[in-house]
Amino acid sequence: MSSLSATSIGRLAVFSAVILQAIGKVAFGTWLADFPSALFVLISFTLTATFFLSLSRKGVGELAWGPVALLNISTALTFLCFFYALKLIEPSIVGAVEIGIGPVLAVVITLILSGVRPTKLRILVCVGVLAGCGVLAVAAQKGTGLAVEGGNAWYGLSASAAAGLGAVLITMASKSLIGRGWKFGAVLAHRFYLILPLSLILAFSSDLSTIEWSGTLLILLVFVSLVGVLVPLYLLQMGVGRCDPYTVMVTMAALPVITFVLEGFSPVYSWSWMTGLGLLIVSAFLLLDVFAKKS
Repeated sequence: MSSLSATSIGRLAVFSAVILQAIGKVAFGTWLADFPSALFVLISFTLTATFFLSLSRKGVGELAWGPVALLNISTALTFLCFFYALKLIEPSIVGAVEIGIGPVLAVVITLILSGVRPTKLRILVCVGVLAGCGVLAVAAQKGTGLAVEGGNAWYGLSASAAAGLGAVLITMASKSLIGRGWKFGAVLAHRFYLILPLSLILAFSSDLSTIEWSGTLLILLVFVSLVGVLVPLYLLQMGVGRCDPYTVMVTMAALPVITFVLEGFSPVYSWSWMTGLGLLIVSAFLLLDVFAKKS
């Protein structure tokens, strides 16, 4: 009974994390699109790093500078690019490209590092995901909500793809450290050493004079930091340790669709059939990849 209870708690934690991530994305694009993304990253990850270092600083296994460095570099790449992309294109497109590019990059990296060729099904998944991302690229160029025409949309798409690359590298570095005896919480706690100074430099390199500070802005910054960053990371840590990887992957594959649904309740976004089609294609092939792994 206790095992069943732990599993149920883990699934609830993962689902809650995905919902909160979707809310955080839409909230950032709705209320903080004009706020410097690097400064938001500095604020949110200062809170997050403080929390995880105080909670999970123990559990460090064998020291390995390479994986630790890769973890910190990829964390900075992922989140700085991710929040920059949210200023330019729809949150659902950002999430779909970031998550969808993962299987494609994983195939390429595996082929380069080990020479292992992907299966026909994996190739089909990659082609399907890329086709869905192509539809989303057209949707971003046409513009809905904060999506804009021309080069800015391509900047947003490129930043989303870079965030996806960072996410794949985070997974590789995390697996390497866990294989060396690191606890999952310790991995989370020791991934912020680069993102904080780098976001500080980028923040103070931008024009901060245009920010109109107010009590409302501070509340929004704290709210989006907690809902979109800190709490989802904590819940994912809790969930991954209590439920099977299959549940985690299925739930994460649904994240772009959940984000798209929430966009309809924001005053700055509008539902687009082209975005919806692209999201369905990407999510369908991601789910196909998940089901194939399980079988």
